[in-house]
Amino acid sequence: MQIWLDTIDFTTIRHARQLGVLAGVTTNPSILAAAERPVEEVLDALLDLQPGLLAVQVTSADPAVQLLQARRLAAKSGRIVVKVPAVGAGFQTMATLEREGIPTLATAIFESRQIVLAGQLGVRYAAPYINRIEQAGRDAALLLRESQQILDRYGQPTVIMGAAVKSAEQFMQCARAGIGAATLPADTYRLLFASSPELDAALQRFDSAWSANPLAAGSALFSAA
Repeated sequence: MQIWLDTIDFTTIRHARQLGVLAGVTTNPSILAAAERPVEEVLDALLDLQPGLLAVQVTSADPAVQLLQARRLAAKSGRIVVKVPAVGAGFQTMATLEREGIPTLATAIFESRQIVLAGQLGVRYAAPYINRIEQAGRDAALLLRESQQILDRYGQPTVIMGAAVKSAEQFMQCARAGIGAATLPADTYRLLFASSPELDAALQRFDSAWSANPLAAGSALFSAA
């Protein structure tokens, strides 16, 4: 499962890139508006910082304007994936863009029907909002499994990208469902590396046993120098 980062936290993006686990970066209007820098400057920096794809969302509900914005973004870089809300005329926008060879990401997904439609249109990625689906009282894990099974059944290559992933458990739900990608905010990404009381206790036992034996603790092979 690919890991994308849903953030403009350059430190976190750099960590994932250096670790070798970063497939790309996703943004949305809220993230870019919070940057307090010119949008073009932020997008250029994100493209320079990592070699993967960069998802950028259109900001209009008007399909003609969506197409205009999408074509400008595509002209800026061949690594930009255009995010379009999967509602109403957004599906027509994505269908047109995919026919033009501009990769799209269906966003703001709360129901499996949106993913099924995206698959029918050949949309590149479809991003269900995991945490928000759960907050609405629905089973996000079931939606992921069923949607992936439908795409597989009909041989549709649309990649489900779990979005709005707010916990390590939700990240694991994405992995268990067998979807192709998950995009994580910086805080959730850091949770993947967090310790736990049980892990800390196990490491402490190793440290105590090692320190208690002078032959082990004094080994030149394991010296810090």
